[in-house]
Amino acid sequence: MQSLLLRASQRAFVVAARAPRTTLPRATVPRQRYLHNTVPRRAQSSTKACPVCTQPLPGPVPACTKCWNIFALPADVSHHELLGLDYDPNPFVVDLPTLKKRFRDAQSICHPDSWASKNPSQKDVAQALSARVNHAYQTLLNPLPRAEYILERNGVHISEVDQAQDMMFMAEIMEARETIDDAENPEEVRALLEENEDKISATVKELESLFKDRDYASAKAATIRLRYLQGIHRAAKRWLDNH
Repeated sequence: MQSLLLRASQRAFVVAARAPRTTLPRATVPRQRYLHNTVPRRAQSSTKACPVCTQPLPGPVPACTKCWNIFALPADVSHHELLGLDYDPNPFVVDLPTLKKRFRDAQSICHPDSWASKNPSQKDVAQALSARVNHAYQTLLNPLPRAEYILERNGVHISEVDQAQDMMFMAEIMEARETIDDAENPEEVRALLEENEDKISATVKELESLFKDRDYASAKAATIRLRYLQGIHRAAKRWLDNH
């Protein structure tokens, strides 16, 4: 184990490079720095009205299907608010069936195809709004980008080169990488994959508790560990796909 710890310390940057972050569409949604005081505590419960015809809007998306007007979304609207999800009591806990339904509902209203016959300015707004809805959905759908997003909104940034500080954990990651690289039969990799899935589940549960307590420093450390574990998951899946 001492040998593994030494190698973990020496090769930390190499392992970090092999644990890529979850990638999300960037072309249509600019990166934003969020401030703590902009975080909505709860999705708005009251129905908003169209500023043109004053009829109730069909959902959180600022598009009216009564008078067919669509409006730009303010930059500080959160993913939770855009999809009509509660931020409190825990922004990390997302009911996936509800998320998927809200996403479908939102896209049915603002998808560019629905505004194809409208004037160019409306089509441009619809395209930007649809991209924003898609980005919000993809971010909240999976635990890693969801955790990174919540941390970012609370002023805690995780960079591409941030590493896990737990050397025991790093030694386990390196050992898992070597097991995959040197594997000779699928059963060995499947066993590692199953063990890694248990670690991912445990880390996600830990993040639920940390975000509930608003312990963002510890949540950052757990999120970085989750990034490494998902890297092992991808590597094991690739090995199985190719053998």
